[in-house]
Amino acid sequence: MWGRTIGLILGILLCWFPDSGANELRFPEIAGWKRSADIQTFTPQSLYEYINGAADLYLSCDFEELQVAEYVNERKASVTVEAYRHRTPRDAFGIYSQERLPEGDFIRIGAQGYIGRNFLNFLAGRYYVKISSSNTGDEDREVLLTYGKRMAESLGEKGGIPTILSSFPAEGKKVNSEKYITRNFLGYPFLHSAYTADYELTGKRFKLFLLEAKDRNEGRVIVQAYIRQVKSLQKDVREGRHTLSDPHHGIIDLYWKGAYIWGTFDLADGDLRSEYLRLFEERLRGK
Repeated sequence: MWGRTIGLILGILLCWFPDSGANELRFPEIAGWKRSADIQTFTPQSLYEYINGAADLYLSCDFEELQVAEYVNERKASVTVEAYRHRTPRDAFGIYSQERLPEGDFIRIGAQGYIGRNFLNFLAGRYYVKISSSNTGDEDREVLLTYGKRMAESLGEKGGIPTILSSFPAEGKKVNSEKYITRNFLGYPFLHSAYTADYELTGKRFKLFLLEAKDRNEGRVIVQAYIRQVKSLQKDVREGRHTLSDPHHGIIDLYWKGAYIWGTFDLADGDLRSEYLRLFEERLRGK
């Protein structure tokens, strides 16, 4: 009887505290390469030890853990694989989107990846993976692709590109310019997180943004806070269009409806602002 009771208690505890190694990251074995015996691990508290200058940006994207593996071959070539795990796929996309090169050589690895001389970066679910190489000579691209594909297979993570990005109007949008700002959009804490994309049309360069609130009430709170911030004389905050003069960012034209707030900045042309607000609304309809 006592044994059965202990077993039941252990079963309950396992449900409450799942095995932390159940989803343990496994670095692949690559023929002809020897992996270092020790895998370096960094937490939010120790990330500065590895990437001191960039740690704050990763932490702002809810970074959870970094594991680093190093490989060498008999010709003294080396490969370093860094696997950054974030709290959600959206957070991982946040850091990936802010570091990716829009003009990069994009490849089909994970949710998206790109490759260059001595580096390959890709996104896969909650993971942002960075692979760097040294002394690989003419085989550099082949080596990086091998590691990238094997690492993506090992992770088994799906997705990573937020579906909400399909709401951005296509006309004039620069390819792979979308970003996810996880905190303090435009420098304001009340504009918590936002998606942005770069545009160019008829010689004009500008940006569009999209904020996704929890619900309509939070949407109202965000718009009210922004109106107060820029000392607008508006008093009755209703769903719809609001054109605000921001002392730090110029004219911000935004539209609030339900849980969504979208708009433009760096765009002086009022007619074009109106057109993009309309296009945005059409693509968001039904979400």
